[in-house]
Amino acid sequence: MKGIIFDFNGTMFMDSDLHEAAWLYLIQKYSDKEMTEEDILKNIHGKTNDVILRRFISEDLTDKRVQELSDEKEAYYRKSVLESPDHNDFTKGLVNVLDYAAAEKIPMTIASASPLVNMDFYFDYLNLGNWFDYEKMVCHTGRFPGKPAPDIFLIAAKKIGVKPENCLVIEDSYSGLQAAHNAKIGTIIAIDPSGKNRAVFEAENLAQNGVIEDFTTFISDYLK
Repeated sequence: MKGIIFDFNGTMFMDSDLHEAAWLYLIQKYSDKEMTEEDILKNIHGKTNDVILRRFISEDLTDKRVQELSDEKEAYYRKSVLESPDHNDFTKGLVNVLDYAAAEKIPMTIASASPLVNMDFYFDYLNLGNWFDYEKMVCHTGRFPGKPAPDIFLIAAKKIGVKPENCLVIEDSYSGLQAAHNAKIGTIIAIDPSGKNRAVFEAENLAQNGVIEDFTTFISDYLK
């Protein structure tokens, strides 16, 4: 392993509950479709907003309407983050990992399905610039297919100058783990704090190098 690529939401920042609530709010407001637990696992987390909106609201949405609805959902979500006392820090143990990787000069970046407006919010809210080069961060811009396509991880690997087979990816989403496999990433680790997705990940061999609950033993387990 020569480089690390982090997913962000549900990996570095435990905010899956807030995203689910924001999507539930938006889907109930504009559609009569229901969002099942399987939908949350396979059709919400890791997917880009345009894909989610066209699946749950209408496949006929114009690009302009997709952008409007996406902006509404993300504004609702960011407001929830700022109002929540439980969503103001990184996943347990992650700061030590980031400090260690920076000290060891391990190339690393973030590859997230989040739109740029959210990544800008995170860089400010969590001071991501202390560890990450903003220009090497990869997020959803509409210029390449979203997860489970491999593009986001291939772009991220190129930006940090490491071949995909020499990268380690940490992901929480079903689609993200599929994308890592499709990109032929060398080391793929799932993070599943509650353990509710572990059986699916393991049954489909999506987390070939293990499933973690947080980052407390990550340095000794994967970086040394």
